[in-house]
Amino acid sequence: MAPRRIQYAVRKATSSPEEEDRSCNLMIFGLPEESGQKKVEDSVRGVMDSLNEKPVISKCSRVGAAADGKVRPVVVSLNSRETLISLLRKARELKTTKAYSKVFLEPDRTLEQRVERKRTLKTLSELRRSHPEGRYV
Repeated sequence: MAPRRIQYAVRKATSSPEEEDRSCNLMIFGLPEESGQKKVEDSVRGVMDSLNEKPVISKCSRVGAAADGKVRPVVVSLNSRETLISLLRKARELKTTKAYSKVFLEPDRTLEQRVERKRTLKTLSELRRSHPEGRYV
């Protein structure tokens, strides 16, 4: 069995049902608000087209309450984890597009995972600032 398949099998066996539900979800941040569900789907398709991808999308919707001046993230449910990984690998290409330069893709995470990631990134930022000659990955 390939190492990635082993890692996936271990992750699947030890993950909670909530994490399992999120394993094929993609979060899109910075996608401009437009009214209507069809508009959200069209916007998501535009992002996918700019990445030269045609994934099968099960569901997509905005998360959170609408507020003036605030852009809500979009949760996209994909058909497979491999499709999610492929999109995340190509996510950097969005920076070079004019229409989607402010759009970011991330995997869907639980609240605890988001808090831990934020804490880790803050620590990394502080290390880079205090030791600019160091190399931190």
